[in-house]
Amino acid sequence: MNRLKAKHCYVVLIDLPEALPFEIRPSSKLSELATLGQNSLDAEKELFKFVSKLEKNFKEEFSFIGEDIVGAKFYKRFLFPKSGFMEIMYQAPIAIIAHFLDTKRADKFAQALKKTLRQTVKDRKVLTILQNMVEVNTEKEEPLTYEKWSKLREIRGLVK
Repeated sequence: MNRLKAKHCYVVLIDLPEALPFEIRPSSKLSELATLGQNSLDAEKELFKFVSKLEKNFKEEFSFIGEDIVGAKFYKRFLFPKSGFMEIMYQAPIAIIAHFLDTKRADKFAQALKKTLRQTVKDRKVLTILQNMVEVNTEKEEPLTYEKWSKLREIRGLVK
């Protein structure tokens, strides 16, 4: 039996310094829960501004294909017209993961993401950290799993 094997590449950015302006920060404090709705709307507006800049820099118009809540993660998903898709998990820490079948496209996306970061993040030290965190990986490397994200979230909580 002949099987077609597609090469899978992906670009990952995890916003450990929490510099991106569209992070949702749910709270268990009653006084803060009332403002969560407005904060969520503001975060969504900032998220779509960021995605709009990313579209211009990647030179493709993305299609918003929906949102989802899986476990404690809030996702927005976008489809690329020339193949590939992107997931943005916008609860702290934000994670952007874009999937491709071609390393050239993954590299192009990584460059567009770095340019978008330059247009979004004003603190130069934090910008450098974020740009250095943009990774292009292949299917041989393990993607960001829920377990990894949870550990990063715990570590982030200890540092604050």
